Amino acid sequence: MDFLQKTIIDKIISYDNISLFFHEVPDFDALGACFALKRFIKDAYPQKDVRIIGLDVLEESFGKGFFHLEREIVPNEFISQSLGIILDTANESRIWTQRHKYCKELIRIDHHPQIESIAQIEWIDQYAPATCEMVGSLLYAWDPKYVLAVVAMYLYAGIVTDTNRFLYLSTRTQTFEIAAKLIATNFDRQKINDAIYLKSLKEARFDSYVMSRVVFLHEYKFAYAVLEKNSFEKYDIELRMSMVHVLNNIRGIEVWMTIYYDDTLKAWRGSLRSKKLPINELAEKYNGGGHKLAAGFTLKSLNDFKKLKKDVIEYLKDVLKWSQ
Repeated sequence: MDFLQKTIIDKIISYDNISLFFHEVPDFDALGACFALKRFIKDAYPQKDVRIIGLDVLEESFGKGFFHLEREIVPNEFISQSLGIILDTANESRIWTQRHKYCKELIRIDHHPQIESIAQIEWIDQYAPATCEMVGSLLYAWDPKYVLAVVAMYLYAGIVTDTNRFLYLSTRTQTFEIAAKLIATNFDRQKINDAIYLKSLKEARFDSYVMSRVVFLHEYKFAYAVLEKNSFEKYDIELRMSMVHVLNNIRGIEVWMTIYYDDTLKAWRGSLRSKKLPINELAEKYNGGGHKLAAGFTLKSLNDFKKLKKDVIEYLKDVLKWSQ
């Protein structure tokens, strides 16, 4: 156990009320970290009151039948008497509900490159492939006997998704070590696989639609897709996301990007991906950020998308020029 882990553990122990926060459009790493930490703390300290904030206003589709999204409304009075723990979130503006501001104190545990300070205690490891790996490390250092199968299942789900089944190069020795310990608890791995990878026929057809929208700029090794505003409704897709994963692993493409219209934000949201070229700084210019090879952004209009597309092309032109 290192000093920062001990500091986080001591701080959690000192509070009776704990509020857990995740980022908007949460993935399995964000939700897995929250659900695992809540269950661990409740098992180890039954007297503590631990709440995950914002599940009551999160669309059921984000749970994908794997996470039970409690509909209890957590009052601000509870949050104001609690320690807040922000998980898997690089930007304060992306914290779901923004109710972290009511907390007495804040801790952040995150694996994105740090671009701002959000909390009094911050554990940032940009080399960790998943926040769930970091939380797993914390919990095993804290008390391994409370890392039960259900806790392990949540953590493994976050790790396996953020590493793309351990395929990303960010996967490291520690990742496999934590994963091995988690698997040893004998949770139902098939349940995770079904929740993540099984898709309906309409979802498979939507993947085909996304591919039909792709524009390939082979001279720049770049591909992008703009999803039409009504596309999710047309295919009856509940979970709204950039669908950038559909463009993964296309030979000859180094950088790829997708955008879709978010009805809630009334803005265009998107994702940038790269095989090996850093693209997070490009996303940061457009109300976004993230990892070196995987980042998100938010645009007010399609005119901003044209500017971003131009920036990406200019960036790739420079890269290609220096590589020749």
